[in-house]
Amino acid sequence: MPGADDGGHSPTPLSDVLAEAREAGFLGPGPVEPQVRHAEGFATVARRLAAAGPASPRVLDLGSGGGLPGLVVAECWSEAELVLLDASARRTAFLRRAVDRLGLSGRVTVLQERAEVCGRQEGLRGSFDGVLARSFGRPAVVAECAAPLLRVRGWLVVSEPPSTAAGTGDQDDESRWPAGPLQVLGLEPVELVHEVFEYRALRQRMPCPARFPRRNGVPSKKPLF
Repeated sequence: MPGADDGGHSPTPLSDVLAEAREAGFLGPGPVEPQVRHAEGFATVARRLAAAGPASPRVLDLGSGGGLPGLVVAECWSEAELVLLDASARRTAFLRRAVDRLGLSGRVTVLQERAEVCGRQEGLRGSFDGVLARSFGRPAVVAECAAPLLRVRGWLVVSEPPSTAAGTGDQDDESRWPAGPLQVLGLEPVELVHEVFEYRALRQRMPCPARFPRRNGVPSKKPLF
């Protein structure tokens, strides 16, 4: 883990920041180290998907919360420009302080807004090479909120529950990420990546139709699938 306080070594600013995020209730329970490894997996998958794209990709962390995976990805991937998006004023205030503390303000920005609003906003819609989603919501919500933000050929990386890898293979995958409804958004599943953790990778094959995302809250109240 970057910044682990192990063997008498002092923790790095990142480990301090994430410990504070956990204390504030912005991260899940349990040790921070496995959550950092999970975030590092996002960086590994995203860099591979971005290999054929711009040298300095623009990436959005959807529902950044306490900064995972966004802050870890930013430290692992120095070429990337990141936007940490969250609707909570309290969480985004924490993230702004963290970005300054980590010296990332030159290429990491924090935005307080709903994802549905961003997906309709000029300068954000269709402007990202990649989107990351760690625990933003069910697949239908993630897909509808991410697709409008992506450029054509952009990619989406989503954390998958462990049960996916131990499930029923293609049948289980189709139930979570059905090709038909995803095509409505211009998205196409690419692969399920089995690392230490599981991640779903998708591509934006065509521009997301202008009618998406729907109004605030509608993607979760009336999911497309």
